[in-house]
Amino acid sequence: MSGKPASVGLREKLLASKPSDFGLAATPELPHVWGVMMEFRIGKTDVSLVTAAEGSTSLYFSTGGGVIGGGGSETVRAASRKLLLVVEQLLLAFVARDAPIAVLDGAVSFAVLTHEGLRIARDTEERVRDKKSPLWPAYYVGQELLTALRLMAEKAAP
Repeated sequence: MSGKPASVGLREKLLASKPSDFGLAATPELPHVWGVMMEFRIGKTDVSLVTAAEGSTSLYFSTGGGVIGGGGSETVRAASRKLLLVVEQLLLAFVARDAPIAVLDGAVSFAVLTHEGLRIARDTEERVRDKKSPLWPAYYVGQELLTALRLMAEKAAP
């Protein structure tokens, strides 16, 4: 056993994936973006919200656990699609990089999976919340997606 939570392995697997692994190709609506990961820290836990253009959406915690299977909910799928489209429109705010950037206290990081490779961006939570960052639209739509996932999980709970 590796000692790292399964959620970390799932995150790493996503980052190593190609769009073809998901049966994805560029489309007129999403010519570049096929996946988005928004990350931030709550206390000592890194939180990774991930979504891909075929509809899969999950939430991972560095301490283990999370919410998987969000793509089965139409509300989650719609919020996921909205995030992908917003990031596609903001693509110039992200820079090419070989690996994602570390999650930091008080910051929001994005890893954008494109047909051309990985793109990243990070800003402070304060700047994105206050709409002073070019990333704020992606952050707010990411929050909508988190809410949709939370509501789906609450509805599914016994």
